Amino acid sequence: MNKATELLDCYRRFLESIPLAKFRAELKDIKWVEQDLYPRILPLSSLFRNYWHERSFDDFETWFEHFWLELHSNPQSFEELQRFKKYYFDKDDNGWFKKGFKARMYRTWVSFLTQLDFCYLFVSACEKQGKTYKLETNAELDQQGIDFRINQIDFQVKKITQRKEARPSESGKKRLIIPYAVYDIDDFERRAHSDRVSPESKTAYQKSLQAFLNYFIQLKNGFVVFNENYVTQILDNIENESSLRALIKHILKELSGE
Repeated sequence: MNKATELLDCYRRFLESIPLAKFRAELKDIKWVEQDLYPRILPLSSLFRNYWHERSFDDFETWFEHFWLELHSNPQSFEELQRFKKYYFDKDDNGWFKKGFKARMYRTWVSFLTQLDFCYLFVSACEKQGKTYKLETNAELDQQGIDFRINQIDFQVKKITQRKEARPSESGKKRLIIPYAVYDIDDFERRAHSDRVSPESKTAYQKSLQAFLNYFIQLKNGFVVFNENYVTQILDNIENESSLRALIKHILKELSGE
C-alpha cells in the first residue's frame, strides 16, 4: 500500500469515527449564530492546519475547544469575537453564544471534511497511477470560494440532497462544480418501489440510487465519501477542461435519474 493510500485510509477511519447521529440530535436546531463572521474569527486557518497540513485528525470537541482557546488567546481575534458577539447578540455571558457558535462551527467542520476527502482520494489516485498533478487547497483559496485547485483549474464541492438539485446547469466560468450527493437512501428506496409513485419517477429514483452507489460510499456512521471511480474519472480528464465539464454534466444527469 502506498503512502497516500495509507493516509487516505487513516482519514476515512477518522471520518467513520464521528458520531454524526449524536451531533445531529444535539446541534441541528441550534441556528442562532448564522451571520457572516469577521475575518479573524473564521475557522479556515485552524481547519487546514489540523486536518491537511499537520493531519492531527482531532475529533470535533477537541478541535473546537482548541479553536475557541485560540480565539481568546489572540488579542485581535478576541476583539473581533467580542465585537461580533456584542453587535449581534446582546446576551449575558452564560454560554448561549458559545453554544450557537459551536453549532455553526460543526456545520462548517463537516463540510470542510467532505472537501478534504476528495483531496486525499485524488492524491492517492495520482500516486497509484504515477501522476504528479499539483493539488492546492488552503484558507486563502477557500475564502475565494475555491475548495481546491488542480492543474490551474478551480473546483468547488456542492452538496445535493434531492434529485432535482442534480439537474445539470452550467458551471461558473471561474470554477468547476463537484457534485456531492447526500441522499436519504431509505426514502429513495421507498419511492422506487411505491405504488403511489409514477413508473417514470420510480425508474428515475432507481437510476439515482445506482448513480449514488457508483460515485459515493456511505460509511457505517452515515458519512458519505467519494468513490474512487468518481475521482479517477476527474483525474483522467484533468488536462482538458471541456472534457471535465462534459463529465460533470454527465454525472449530474445520472444523479438526477435521467
